[in-house]
Amino acid sequence: MGGSSATGADGRTHQITLATHTTINNLYHLDSLLERWKNPLSVAIFAHSQDVKFATALVYALSVFCPQIQALVDFHLVCHSGEMASFPEQDREQFAGLEDCGGVFAKLETHRDKYKNYAIGGNVSYPNNLLRNVARGGTDATYVLVIDIDMVPSADLPQQFLALLKTREPMFDEVFVLPAFEIRHDRKMPASKSELVQLYQVGEVRPFYEELCPRCQAPTNFSQWINLHSPAVGQLEVAYSLNWVDPWEPFYIGPRTVPLYDENFRQYGFNRISQACELHVAGYRFSVLSSAFVVHRGFKVAGEFHKRKDEENRRNRLLFRSFKEGLKTKYPASLRRC
Repeated sequence: MGGSSATGADGRTHQITLATHTTINNLYHLDSLLERWKNPLSVAIFAHSQDVKFATALVYALSVFCPQIQALVDFHLVCHSGEMASFPEQDREQFAGLEDCGGVFAKLETHRDKYKNYAIGGNVSYPNNLLRNVARGGTDATYVLVIDIDMVPSADLPQQFLALLKTREPMFDEVFVLPAFEIRHDRKMPASKSELVQLYQVGEVRPFYEELCPRCQAPTNFSQWINLHSPAVGQLEVAYSLNWVDPWEPFYIGPRTVPLYDENFRQYGFNRISQACELHVAGYRFSVLSSAFVVHRGFKVAGEFHKRKDEENRRNRLLFRSFKEGLKTKYPASLRRC
């Protein structure tokens, strides 16, 4: 697998991979994500019932017709045991009329509104943390950025981050936070911090989850980040460090050794915060990068979620309580709690 690598200040060779997860209906986002990232990607796809065959065929088609995907993307198909993920002859009709990469993505687009990730139906739970772990496990890069497939990072992030590692030796217990934003659906994704700040100042971009859970991102300290004295264009620095506070859910680049996500969390609620809480208890420090960021496509607004969201959130809140108790046993020497 190609991609950037760099020898860090510690003499080790570092590489970075982006790990993401999706159902087949959101896989069309891969096009814009890869166009921006341009480096190795590990994608875990969850499919069930009839979608398993469709997902298998379309992933095969992406690998055949899209050279950049062939070069940079590893796919990992996750389905229920007993569901076939083979590629039998009778599924070849999925290829009828496909001639190029654009055609494959056009076919994926036709599938996009079949259901939302969390409303699959048939009493099927979307195993987001399992998928994150599968995607993470699909790479041996020294650093991994885990984001959802409908998010896009700032431009040239892999090269800038690896350049940063050449100048400073990261702590083994350090993760690098990317402030997270959301943008109006019809706006072009900003590539640089200066573009992002312009959109932020006119309300076209806002902090991620600002309407639904402002506290979940507020500890990032957006006003401090926006007003930073920026280093040279294209140069990345650690701007400031933060202690984790409940209920912060930072997106970050971390060493591949960070604790895995707890796979008991499925559907909506507490899936990422449980891992951030564990990082805190395990002693990690959160270093905010000066000009790198991630942006979610579309404003998250109340009322747009699937019907069972609140019920799932309640179930996962109870699970989170027992998860936190378990951390006391897992890290008996830690004085940190969450």
